[in-house]
Amino acid sequence: MAEQLIPHVIESLIGTGPLLIMIFGAMAVLVADVLLPRDRRPLLSVISLVVVALAFWDLHMVGSPGGSGSESYYFGALRANSLVFLAQNVILGGAFFLILIAPRYLDGKRIPLGEFYALLLIAVTAMLALAASTELLTLFLNIELLSITLYVLVGIENRNSHATEAAFKYFLLGSVAAAFLLFGIAFVFGATGQTRYDRIAEVIAAGGIVQPAFLAIGLGLMLVGFGFKLSLAPFHMYAPDVYEGAPTPIAAAVATGSKVAALGALFHLIELASGWSDAPAGLWAALYAITLISMIVGNVGAIIQPNFLRMMAYSSISHSAYAVVPMVVLLRRPDLLIDARDAVGYYMLAYTIMTLLAFGVATILGRQGEGRIASYAGLGRRAPLLAALMALAMLSLLGIPPAVGFFGKLRLFAVAVEGGHYWLAVIGVLSSVASAYYYLRVIVTMYMQEPAEGAEPAIPTLDRVNAVALSVCSACLFVFAIFQGVYLFGS
Repeated sequence: MAEQLIPHVIESLIGTGPLLIMIFGAMAVLVADVLLPRDRRPLLSVISLVVVALAFWDLHMVGSPGGSGSESYYFGALRANSLVFLAQNVILGGAFFLILIAPRYLDGKRIPLGEFYALLLIAVTAMLALAASTELLTLFLNIELLSITLYVLVGIENRNSHATEAAFKYFLLGSVAAAFLLFGIAFVFGATGQTRYDRIAEVIAAGGIVQPAFLAIGLGLMLVGFGFKLSLAPFHMYAPDVYEGAPTPIAAAVATGSKVAALGALFHLIELASGWSDAPAGLWAALYAITLISMIVGNVGAIIQPNFLRMMAYSSISHSAYAVVPMVVLLRRPDLLIDARDAVGYYMLAYTIMTLLAFGVATILGRQGEGRIASYAGLGRRAPLLAALMALAMLSLLGIPPAVGFFGKLRLFAVAVEGGHYWLAVIGVLSSVASAYYYLRVIVTMYMQEPAEGAEPAIPTLDRVNAVALSVCSACLFVFAIFQGVYLFGS
């Protein structure tokens, strides 16, 4: 027994190397925070960057299964396949970008640096594990670890009443969503007697479900928990307040890494449900309805928002719905698994790049970037580079070619058409067209409006590190549009 167990444990440790690096890196940041003198605390960002870079290196040393290949670690609790590999690449890349641009933002805030970077690294660890989770209890623990760290990070600027209010709302609604998720897990376990996805699939294939209604209820309740993490309507109420109240780098992490991890985990769950030939139509109808409602609520809500971050919050609702479209198709067409996986994975990458660029510019602008859209007036004249980068982000989010956003949406809606869900594709395209109003409003404000007399805010100077980070991020909008998936999908 021991002879069989030891090689498996060693293989699991190797396969989860990036997680271990992040955990020990967070500990190292806390120790360094205690040992370093106060004037050397900014070095914590350098340590955090090194930790993320090492995790990225280790991820590529381990490698990714090509095509539809899949490997399991820790007794089937975690999975490694092309989608997980891509999601973890995107999460680590986003974390590196946010840590790179955060120091100047944090200089003007009363935020404890050690706790900030350590909690961020722990949150990234939870994201990496969540994206790979294929066991119900592991899934729940990773979601809770991610949620708790984000609750603290959202309210870490405790002298800011808006941040405290946002953190409280996030915690309150997140607790309710966690209850739904855990209750759903209990139903799924009660129906199948298993918690590992592969074994649940075996029970379903063998027709050994004790109570099919329990399985349907359990999956439905779990959808509520995922709906909260992805801020899908009607589980989105916390998102605008969190985006507005949290430190902007943390709002960016909630908008990107958190959603990428949740999308990866949800895809594995939908993949499991798609193998249930007797699945009730209500389960598919619920996901279909949530997707449609989210497209509408996200775009209509964004149109009426005067604040930039609240606009981005509602925008993220619609983008989450776009990414769920292939999963709706997959529930009815399991034969489209590979196409759906590639479409969701590519959109994870596209959405993260676009959103990070927009939040990156907002972070550099400070209070001006976090405020009303009207505060962007005249930015094209006062800060041409920042305005151009923000315009690129807005056009890509809108889906204008040849940026990556266009090809991301094209892949998603192509899966819907291929699966025969024409109305889903049509409504997705129409809602994307409707988003032109609020994305183009930002560009019009920057280039065609001037600030009120005497109200022209100062523009922070753009240092070399931030300029390089934003320029590389903007270049990725076109690099990954030209070279789609050849590298990141491991094909």
